Amino acid sequence: MYRQERADEVLGWWAVTHRSAEKAAAAFAAGPVLVVVALKCALEVAVAGRYGWHRDELYYAVAGLHLQGGYVEFPPATALLAALARELFGWSLVGLRAFTILAAAGTVLVGALAARELGATRRVQTLAAVMIGFSPGVLATNLLFQPVALDQLTTMVVLWLALRLALGRGSWPLLAVAAGIGLETKYTIAVVLVLLIATFLVWRRDVLRSWGLPLAVAIAAVLLVPNLVWEAGHGWTSVHWFLNPPPSGSDETRPQFLVNLILLTAVAFPVAVAGVVSLVRIRGLRPLGWTVVGTVVVYFVLGGKSYYALPVVLFALAAGAIPLDRWATRRRLRVASALFVATGLLVLPLALPVLPLHTAVRLGIVKARGDYQSEVGWPAYVRLVERHAAGADVIVADNYGEAGALELFGRGLPPVASADVTMRYWRPQVAGRRALLVGYSRRAAGFCSGYRVVARISAADDSNEGGQPIARCTLRSTLARVWPSIVATQD
Repeated sequence: MYRQERADEVLGWWAVTHRSAEKAAAAFAAGPVLVVVALKCALEVAVAGRYGWHRDELYYAVAGLHLQGGYVEFPPATALLAALARELFGWSLVGLRAFTILAAAGTVLVGALAARELGATRRVQTLAAVMIGFSPGVLATNLLFQPVALDQLTTMVVLWLALRLALGRGSWPLLAVAAGIGLETKYTIAVVLVLLIATFLVWRRDVLRSWGLPLAVAIAAVLLVPNLVWEAGHGWTSVHWFLNPPPSGSDETRPQFLVNLILLTAVAFPVAVAGVVSLVRIRGLRPLGWTVVGTVVVYFVLGGKSYYALPVVLFALAAGAIPLDRWATRRRLRVASALFVATGLLVLPLALPVLPLHTAVRLGIVKARGDYQSEVGWPAYVRLVERHAAGADVIVADNYGEAGALELFGRGLPPVASADVTMRYWRPQVAGRRALLVGYSRRAAGFCSGYRVVARISAADDSNEGGQPIARCTLRSTLARVWPSIVATQD
């Protein structure tokens, strides 16, 4: 009873407005929310085998063959899950993506639980689940096996547990476990954690005066130790990489960041704004509201990608479902629902591979969605390399997608090497000097002589790798000795 009184004290006008808060806290809308989750999972599983492996998924799968405490641009949890997927399902794309589909389901559940903590009725919890689960950005980022979907789950859990702390019914150790797992999943959660502590210091120091806080710090530090040990042993390479990121085709200008941030939730974006305003208006919950705002501002200023901020926007959607419920008369809700569904159907082919590949290519959808371009063409590419690999002592691939596809699906090939990001640490031991190069122009291949193009990767289905050369050459020395020169082509 004391905890409910404490929660009502923090919520202030919100608790007064929503007299059902106590009942709602004990009545999770399990049935409706689980139906939403089941529909979302069914949709994603149905298309999980199309169109093929994403180049990043190939990289993470190979990382699962090289388990270690860290990797250049991501912590170890993703590689661990890739290794687990291989043990459970073999090299199954659907099996690999099952982990991110389940993570997405967890994000929806926790979002509904966050709405419940704020006194949401069963209808509001269901609204929150629908908006979180079927927003365009969520559908687009939840299918691929990448840290993005895992980060959405861990960030949502951290914010939900922080909300419970603000309401007087949370646990610092639990939050620490979630934070530690989050830091081992994607480094971007550090922004949220720093902002949470800073905003609690400003508005809710009482929450920080707890024996649980130092214990939480200790737990998070212990969970982070393997990654820190690896980083220290590799010259803090991740720090260098993040301070000097390579150019990417998915980089966004600041105006693009703002536009894309809105498009990620489409017509539900005003609900997220209402959620932030509601949180900021309640003094006891201001740390949560300003953490959302601060996260968006940090990524905007630093030139981050819009989807980095998506997890906090999803939390804002959960909070915004309550003012939406107050605003939504039956007619307004019908109109808003129709807009949400219409927008979702319009962008669905861009978010998920629901169309046959040839149709998506013909309509220009594959080119419009860069991720699709990174999913097509790998089987034909592997067969092409197999035809030209005879007599080579080593294959040197320019990027991790090209190397990963050969590692996973190549048959009868010589060792594959790549100096792209973490793969540079996995150089095979090769004595011979006859090399087959993938993706290297004559100018870039200064580490070898006798460069001769023997084939080019097909541009069919708008593949990202289309047109890249496959060439034969002779290394100027052993692979070990020319390796620094190969690494230099990536830096």
